[in-house]
Amino acid sequence: MLKFLLALSVGALFVSPVQATDLYPATKACVPGKPHCERWTAEFKRSLALAQKGDHVAQQTVAFCLYSGCHGAVAIDRVASCSWYLVIADSGAATVLDRSNLRNSCQPMTPAQKDEARALSGELVRKLYNRAPVSGDQI
Repeated sequence: MLKFLLALSVGALFVSPVQATDLYPATKACVPGKPHCERWTAEFKRSLALAQKGDHVAQQTVAFCLYSGCHGAVAIDRVASCSWYLVIADSGAATVLDRSNLRNSCQPMTPAQKDEARALSGELVRKLYNRAPVSGDQI
């Protein structure tokens, strides 16, 4: 099931940014009475579109929301979160905090999950930066 969901989310990531904000399965329907949820849903969709264009801050927001759920607005997906933190680390603009978030997000995962995250981040780096990922394991 996890592989199916990852394949579905990967497929959604590689459509055009306008379509990706509508199709990305990570956003959830907000429960009435949770005002932060609707705001974070909109922020996540906006950030995802910008992250796919290489925006560093948007990538941080996407990775954080996939890790934490952003007040119930986003389905937690630790593999996707780790993938985005790997993309950030590979961007050349990573901060000390980004590296710390990478460790916190990725280290508790199983070896299979880490392999999935590495594969997804490699595809994202190729798409975003038009180059191969930097060699070396950053997890």
